[in-house]
Amino acid sequence: MIGKEVTQSRPISLSETLEILEERKKAGELGYEQQIAYDHAKKFTVLSVEKANKLSEELEELGISKKTSTKISEILPVTEVQLRNVLLIEKNPIEDEVVKKAFEAVGKYRGK
Repeated sequence: MIGKEVTQSRPISLSETLEILEERKKAGELGYEQQIAYDHAKKFTVLSVEKANKLSEELEELGISKKTSTKISEILPVTEVQLRNVLLIEKNPIEDEVVKKAFEAVGKYRGK
């Protein structure tokens, strides 16, 4: 966006994106890109902001980075193989035990 300065940068979940865009929509009309992002977020958001943040925190406690844990909370992998593929974002290999615990955590939020 022309004339805008980035003041803060952090990974946020899709549900948090939806919440931010809904607030902006109340304040006025969204720009083209914002409307596209809003439609996408509305269509693909699965967890509430609170649940997505809780899952992300649980995954971070296992040693998974904020960026990766946020992505996992958006995707909610169905199999351990899918989870391992998302974990490829991490620079260091993740131990099998951590993957199993992470998959169990995801299962609690996915509804098994």
